[in-house]
Amino acid sequence: MEKFIINNTLIKKFGKFNLILFLGLFVITPTIIKLSSDVDLQLTTKIFITIIPILILSLPSLILIINYYIENRKTSFEIDENNEEIIINHHNVIKKYNFNEVEKSIYNLHSFHKNKLDKVFRFNLMESDFGYWDLKFKNGDRYYLTNLLHDFLLDKPKINNTRYRFRFLQYIDKSNYEIGIEFKEIVTHNLTERFEKKFKNKSISDLRIIIKDDNKYQKEAINAAKHILDKKTETLGNTV
Repeated sequence: MEKFIINNTLIKKFGKFNLILFLGLFVITPTIIKLSSDVDLQLTTKIFITIIPILILSLPSLILIINYYIENRKTSFEIDENNEEIIINHHNVIKKYNFNEVEKSIYNLHSFHKNKLDKVFRFNLMESDFGYWDLKFKNGDRYYLTNLLHDFLLDKPKINNTRYRFRFLQYIDKSNYEIGIEFKEIVTHNLTERFEKKFKNKSISDLRIIIKDDNKYQKEAINAAKHILDKKTETLGNTV
């Protein structure tokens, strides 16, 4: 049985990020300017070029830390995968649920993690590490289990049919929004597209070999070969 309680992993990352940023802006940058142009920056200038960027870059993460802590400061939960049970302690009220009592399970992640789905480049920012689990049960109970409790959101989902919602700032959203997207469907779609690009110049006979040898090729490759073969035979038929 896994138990998840408030931990300081994200807070440590936040502190380390700001320390590196401070050293870079307050110490290293003025030193480089001094060596390259012999200009000695005043203390007020050093403070200004340090504080402003740190505030801009760290404020989103600080907001999320406060938001998550307020939500989960009196929350812990345990997952018993063998018995398919979740035990949640929220404000000293302990409730036990079976996996089949879950109505909605949505992992809310930063948009950066969508890169692996749509192959669009997005920067990995400090706030990319933040996310939460929106878990709603059939009796109406709803919990927001953030990764201040545990960084489980990039692991295999604890609940089957868990969906994903990607946003730039994962501030806890308690509104009744549309259910998220399914990882598996998106990945499958992208794989099929990639195989279609790979197979588009293959001959009809080669495509038929791929389709016939379904033990050697992935399902997405077979589907892509069938789709291209249909197009080629249709084009060939129209030219006859």
